[in-house]
Amino acid sequence: MAETPQITKADLSLEDKLSSLTFEPDDQPFITVKTEICRGCEKKPCLYVCPSRVYNLEGDELIYNTDGCLELGMCTIVCDMIGKGAITWDYPRGGKGVVFRFG
Repeated sequence: MAETPQITKADLSLEDKLSSLTFEPDDQPFITVKTEICRGCEKKPCLYVCPSRVYNLEGDELIYNTDGCLELGMCTIVCDMIGKGAITWDYPRGGKGVVFRFG
């Protein structure tokens, strides 16, 4: 009888790894956005660097939803250079936020 091969994290696609993540919402915001500053930002780099798509446009307004944030902090890096400090980001409190299963 043939053995069933063991699946390792190296065998999983990026999409499979991302779909294995869980997210525990925090009732205290760990990302805040001064959307009035964002209105003046022409390039809106946060829309493009966030793999979780935390940031979206509804008409001309930037909206954000932190549920599912991968906690990379890229939005803050590009905003500090281009967005004039509109985004304040920190890690969620202990036990909240993203839970990585495959490192």
